[in-house]
Amino acid sequence: MAKEKYYKYAQAQSYVKNKDMAITTFINNTLDKLQEMFIYSGLPETIPQAELERILFTNGHAFITEINGKIYALSGTLGGEIDEYNRPTLYSVANVALNLSKSFHIGVDGVLMRNDYMLTGIMPIVYKYGALLVEAELSLYTSAILSRIQLLISAPDDKTKASADLFIDKIINGDFAVIAEMPFFDGVKMQNAPVGHSKYITQFIELVQYFKASFLHEIGLNSNFNMKREHLNDEEILLNVDALLPFADNMYHSRLNAVNEINKRYGLNIVVDYNSAWKTTHEERDKATENAETDTGEIITKEIDIQPEQEINEKGDENNEESQ
Repeated sequence: MAKEKYYKYAQAQSYVKNKDMAITTFINNTLDKLQEMFIYSGLPETIPQAELERILFTNGHAFITEINGKIYALSGTLGGEIDEYNRPTLYSVANVALNLSKSFHIGVDGVLMRNDYMLTGIMPIVYKYGALLVEAELSLYTSAILSRIQLLISAPDDKTKASADLFIDKIINGDFAVIAEMPFFDGVKMQNAPVGHSKYITQFIELVQYFKASFLHEIGLNSNFNMKREHLNDEEILLNVDALLPFADNMYHSRLNAVNEINKRYGLNIVVDYNSAWKTTHEERDKATENAETDTGEIITKEIDIQPEQEINEKGDENNEESQ
């Protein structure tokens, strides 16, 4: 039987207290989740889907071109003279593995594949909410630690302080502690600890949930966090789903346009579509929209009773005869 491995608490604690480790963990975890956002079929073997998506998410763009008879997705920088719409015309690549250092003409030597229209990628959003969440979770962690303090012990000298520290350590470790010196009782004083910080724990929990929900909304995922503290009706849920989709749709259409151009240029049959929870969200949106349109049509039909023109004229003639 394999020996069970134990991790030190200090190592785990560093993922909360060490901000650099915390933000790195958040970024890597987010990029792992985003790998499931889209799914491809028909990609060449030289373009792994995971690497293509990583380049698009982190760099904001990739250049699809043919090198030595094989098609690659390359990471580089945009430049050259701008066109009439202020768009770059060159894509500069330096790839050691391919022994390549070259500036390609966009649209001539290959296809520029965008993550989004503005070519910004996903990282600005990840950095923003990563920093917010690291600070909020650290504040929550600190408040949780401070909530344990019910009393403060003060000591007049180092000897008494050492005895108090030993007494507290034994209590923390679950041991019985015996105080042998009378001066300990004479010197030690107990002070009531401020408890105002404990009321902030609930607020920090809500803040963390709010930041997480806002981040998930930015990348097109729904979250059940609700500031109203009450249930949502169907119309509010539909509006919430609509708010998730614009940026995700932008990324999808950017990939779709590039895939169509790649297929046309290189004779491939690449297909891209939503995947995982993003696909479910769009299907729910489309279904909710169809139901809303159907319900609206039924209401209009019930409320408006259109009479044929002949019946209206006949009723008008009857009214005239009665008046005469």
